[in-house]
Amino acid sequence: MKVYAPNLHLFAFELYKATNLDSTPLSPDQIQLWQAADEIIRTTLHQDLHLSQRIDITKEPDNPRVDLLKDSEVKDGNYSIPLVGTIPLNNQQNILITGLAHPLKLHDSYGLWLNLRRPEDEDDGQQTEDVETAVLSQFNPDNCFTLKKSDRFLGQTLLITAWLTGAKDEKHLHQIAQECLQAVFPDDSQRPPLNRQGELLGSPIFEYGLFSQISNYQHVLIWLFRDIKTDEMFNQCYQELLDLFFFRTKIIKAYQDSRQTYHLIAAAYQDIEKLIDRLPKHSQTHHAKTDDLNELKNQLKDLPQLALTYTRLLRNLEDYHNTITINDYNYSEKLQQISGIIQNDNLLFLKTFAQENSPFFQKQIQADLGYFRHGSTLLDQAIASIRGIVEIEQTERDRSLEKTIQIIGVGLGAGAIVSGVVTEHIDKPFTPLSFNTPPHPLISSLVWSILATLFFSTLAWLWTKRN
Repeated sequence: MKVYAPNLHLFAFELYKATNLDSTPLSPDQIQLWQAADEIIRTTLHQDLHLSQRIDITKEPDNPRVDLLKDSEVKDGNYSIPLVGTIPLNNQQNILITGLAHPLKLHDSYGLWLNLRRPEDEDDGQQTEDVETAVLSQFNPDNCFTLKKSDRFLGQTLLITAWLTGAKDEKHLHQIAQECLQAVFPDDSQRPPLNRQGELLGSPIFEYGLFSQISNYQHVLIWLFRDIKTDEMFNQCYQELLDLFFFRTKIIKAYQDSRQTYHLIAAAYQDIEKLIDRLPKHSQTHHAKTDDLNELKNQLKDLPQLALTYTRLLRNLEDYHNTITINDYNYSEKLQQISGIIQNDNLLFLKTFAQENSPFFQKQIQADLGYFRHGSTLLDQAIASIRGIVEIEQTERDRSLEKTIQIIGVGLGAGAIVSGVVTEHIDKPFTPLSFNTPPHPLISSLVWSILATLFFSTLAWLWTKRN
């Protein structure tokens, strides 16, 4: 089917500072967004954009939004770079394509708005002809509008707009949208599924990308203009829509990161439970071997590190929850601002994200925190339990050693005393029948000493056992 003046808008965002990343600023040619813009224009229009050389990332005015284009590149107050080129319509004809590249800084991130479009009018003022939806495949060769993920990359929104060619198209809205999607993403594996459809500013709009596939989530909008009012209102608030998509991307990125942290903390929680299950029972602590005691001591050294890691994971979950809460507020505030600009509150399609999706993300993370906070309690109990077992076992062993020393000391002391006394007062040394001559006094003393030692050691052992 045919459409009039199709457009492809890319809204992409990348962190330029974050507490968990290297604080050293990147040079412009190291920033992924500028490299991606160069690659897209090189692939589609076969031109060199050199975006990184045309911006000034050192601009730091007291404003959360900063246009980064160098002053020498700004013409007539326009902080975007105009694009002009051609793409093949068929084997014998090329068509004119225009567009823009707008680099900017938003809060803690860089932003890129890149647009390629079939203009509404030719150079001579004549209206351009309708084109088949298949022409959109020339806008996104090799899927160049889908940017690669990285540590700093937040995400993107791909907005496809096109004019309906007449009243007859109203019966085929879904088909037109599906053809546009298939043209932009010819590979089924790269094509996001339909999420919902509705109306925005008086024209039908289709949203693609499911949050149930959050790890591979891709946000695509196809907006089919049915009258000039929609186009006018879009032009009035496109800057605010860019901000809106930024806050939306921040929310989704935080939720994506929270799911990764969820898997890490879930694995750590299982390790904690296994550790608790391996702890010796009370009846086993009285028979703990030396190897078991050493293992408990090693666990006592490792547990604080595990507790620290676990606490950090919990803190990360809380940070993601706070990030979603803050940007959800910013998203709602921006919606109100858009409503005031266009004097129209028909923004239900955009409000659904703030009313349904974002609250769900917050509740999910809150539920995770409520569950996994018990892990910290279990860790504290495990540390306290192991420390108690080790201290009790060590105390019992020290007490047993002390008793042994006491028994031996009593026996040896008593044996020495008895041996000395008996040897000095005996008139006739003890002579066994098998001996014709009496033993040497030294041997007699040793025998009496051993007998006395055994006797008094036994008495000492019985006394300590009774006590």
